[in-house]
Amino acid sequence: MARRIIVAGASMGGLRAAEQLRSAGWEEDIVVVGDEVHPPYNRPPLSKELLAAPGSAQEALASITLRQRRSATGIDWRLGTAAAGSDLAAQTLTLASGEELAYDGLVIATGLRPARVPAPGPLHGRHVIRTLEDTLGLHRELRPGSRVAVVGAGFIGCEAA
Repeated sequence: MARRIIVAGASMGGLRAAEQLRSAGWEEDIVVVGDEVHPPYNRPPLSKELLAAPGSAQEALASITLRQRRSATGIDWRLGTAAAGSDLAAQTLTLASGEELAYDGLVIATGLRPARVPAPGPLHGRHVIRTLEDTLGLHRELRPGSRVAVVGAGFIGCEAA
């Protein structure tokens, strides 16, 4: 049976981890699992040029998709597939669908999710910026002269403001 390394997280970190495994000589199975349906893309433009003028979703994605290096050949991409948990002792990763994947090695490259400020009741117009869909959704609601509040003074919050 072929040996397998699973990379949980299909963004830049997951892509680069898979590429490095190949570059380092790993010739057996590599499976990359990610909850987004898009191939790995560059996130910094989300809070800059794409928030200001994203164009269509296809144009935006084309402008930020990361090119895979030659070393990324033969990788099984499971996009749109969320990891739900892992049994480290049994060396299995459970997907949101219930499917279990056995592994010999596991790389966790899922990144972080922005925190939402707790607020009572439903609030219209609350957004975070992490994914292409987040940015496109916020852009659709922005109007010239409208007022917004940005919570968070990190790079993304400052760039979005």
